[in-house]
This record gives sequence, C-alpha cells and structure tokens, in this order.
Amino acid sequence: MKKIVVILMLLSLLQIDGIEEKEIKVAIYFSAVKRFAEEVKDAIYYSWIKSNVKYSIKPYIITKRDVIEGRLSSFDVFVIPGSARPYFDAMNPKWRKEVIKFVENGGGYVGICGGANLASMGFNEKLSPNSIINLSILKIANVYVNDQQDEEWQYLWKSNWRHGGPPIKIYIVNNSIPIFKGFYGCNRSIRYWGGPGMYLANSKDPKVGDVVPLAIYAEEPMEVAPLHFWRWENGRWIPYKNVTTDIKGEYAAIATTYGKGRIVLFGPHPERETFFDGHIEEFPVWEKLSPFTWFIYNWIGNKSVISYNWWILRRSIAWAAGIEEMPYASETAAYIEEPRYGIYINGRKIMYNENNIVIGHFSISGKVINATGFLYADENFVGKVKDEFSISLKLSKGKHVFKLIAKNDREEAVNEVKVIVF
Repeated sequence: MKKIVVILMLLSLLQIDGIEEKEIKVAIYFSAVKRFAEEVKDAIYYSWIKSNVKYSIKPYIITKRDVIEGRLSSFDVFVIPGSARPYFDAMNPKWRKEVIKFVENGGGYVGICGGANLASMGFNEKLSPNSIINLSILKIANVYVNDQQDEEWQYLWKSNWRHGGPPIKIYIVNNSIPIFKGFYGCNRSIRYWGGPGMYLANSKDPKVGDVVPLAIYAEEPMEVAPLHFWRWENGRWIPYKNVTTDIKGEYAAIATTYGKGRIVLFGPHPERETFFDGHIEEFPVWEKLSPFTWFIYNWIGNKSVISYNWWILRRSIAWAAGIEEMPYASETAAYIEEPRYGIYINGRKIMYNENNIVIGHFSISGKVINATGFLYADENFVGKVKDEFSISLKLSKGKHVFKLIAKNDREEAVNEVKVIVF
C-alpha cells in the first residue's frame, strides 16, 4: 500500500513539473508566388512556454486544390498572405464555401493585405476596376476596404519588387484583444505595399461579429513616400500628377469573429522587416527605350531586424486559434539568408530564382536573434551557431534540407530552406 502511495505521489510531482504541449496547425495559402507564403512561414514557425505549457505553431503551405478538396478542416488557422491571385481562386464557389465553412465552424483566419480585402464586405463604391474583386469576397468581416487601383495600389504596382514598400506608422489603439497588449497608445513602424484601409460596413448577417479596431494608420502613404504618375513630353519624362491616398485614420488592423471562428486582418505587412528612416527614390525602367518605359521606386533607409514585427503575426495566429497565452513580444528568430531564392555558382548568387540552386562549393549563412542556434543538414547536426554566422559546406548532388533552430529558455524559432545541389 505504501509503495502505491509513493508511486502516486511521484506521478503527481511529474505532472506538476512536466510541460504540457499544445500544437497550433496553420495552413498558409500559396497561389501564385510561393515566396509570399514562405515569408509567413519564416515568421510564425515558433513555440513559446507560458504557465507550464509549450505552445507550438506548426506552419504548412497549402494550395487551391487543398482548399477545394476540404483539407482546411485539418488545421486550426488559415492564413492568406498579400497577393492578388486568391481573388481569382475565390471566384470558385466551392473554394469560397470551404473557407467560410472552416471559419464558421471555429477555424481561425488571418488575412494580410489582399487577404484582408478577401475577407471583407468588399468595396463600397460604384462600378470600378475593383468591381471584379467584389465577385469573390468572403463577407466574413464587417468592414469595407478602401484600396483604389490608382491610389493605394500604386505602392504595389510601382514597387521595385522587394526594394519598395515604405515604412508606415500605425497607432495601436486600446482594445480588448491581447494581440497588442503592452503596446497600447504607441506607434509602430510597419511595411506597406498598397494594402487597404478598413472601415465599418453594415452587414446584417447574424454570424458576423463585432469589429474590434487593433490599429489605425497614423500616417498617409503619399506623405511618407510621395509617388508620381509620369508622361513623355518634349523628349523626356516628367512627373505630371501626384499619387494620392486617403487611408490615414482608417483601420490598419482589426479583429472580429464569424460564427465560431476568430479573424485578424492587416492592411500592411507584419511578416516583413521595416525601416526606421529613409526616403523614396523613383527611377525609370529601360530609360533608353523611352517613351516605352515606366517609373518604379525603391525605399532607401536603415532596415530593422527581419523579425522586428514577427511577434505581431505570431500573436495573431495564437489568438485566432483560441489561445489566450500570447507569445512573447520578442524578436527571437532563426533565419537562413544564403542560399535563398537564387542560383549560386561557387558561392556567388548570379540570378534570382524561386528555388535555391547551388553549383560547386557554397556557404550557408544566416542569423540567430536572442537565442543560441543549432544548424542541421538533412537532420544531421552541423554545429552550434550564434548571432550572424557563415559555414562552408560540401554536399552530394541532389536535394537537401537545412534547418536552423534558435532556442532560449522560453522560446524556440525554426527556419527551413530546401537546396538543390548540382
């Protein structure tokens, strides 16, 4: 009898000292540009320990077929990154039905930029270029979006790919949702690529919940980063008209519900690094071919660390999944920088590519932030790393997977890169 009592006491102590684990499975939508989905995966592949529980966000990239074939039910949260292609995917009634059903039954939804437009009540305007988007919207969040092709969208259309996207300050309002807890009343710099301003709509759908503003635009994009329309006149290009925007004071981020599901929407991009200063630079493409050219822009300035706003997205995922213990508002991260999105010959990147292709010898380099890093190649331990690092490697021809795990006493961040070696 005494032995049984001792065993029960030991089991009780083990249960108290042990850490319970909870997994949050996240589906990230990939439609046209896989990089957009991978950037979200980079940001949210993360776990944290609070109140003796380890919460782990496990991201998976899914496709249109996965949605149509009903696979969303295997996940806790669905993320649609910034992209225009999902508007066309959502014109499929089956696609819309599956997403709406997923959220209504308790699934979480996080929409960034175009993903926010898609979840909204659409554009409250007469016939316009945006009318085609209104054919595919989900109507699960009771907001209209203000995102005009000749205004806000110009910060996407004219962007020099990843070198555009000016930093815009958002003001974090006091609210009942814990995503921005600890930052109420503060401004936060966040990257902007032509996303919507949001404002209240008038849906009568009883499944649509109240809208909780999380942040508003504290600045007007056209004032922070003035852009122009250009025309060819007397043998040269001249700026003839300013690009105007009108989203200052509108919602930059909101939280709401639909049926049993939770929703978080962002106009700007928390998955990207931002800037703390700088200026815009407009320049022509193929100037020698004038007048058959156009003007695009860069933002020139000092970048933040890549994970500066990742905690915002991690907390949004957690809240959308019904977790009340929010991730830490930290920059803790693991990030493999090279080889990434390119073709490399003997360690030199010669061109951009969606895949990572290396020929000859190469080095793997990256960053570990607020943690100690552990680098693996095909599940084989390579070595311990910290801060910025670079390690020369020689691998056999074929496909390989690098994994970098950053650990501290309460957080863990993971980054994976697939490489094809020739």
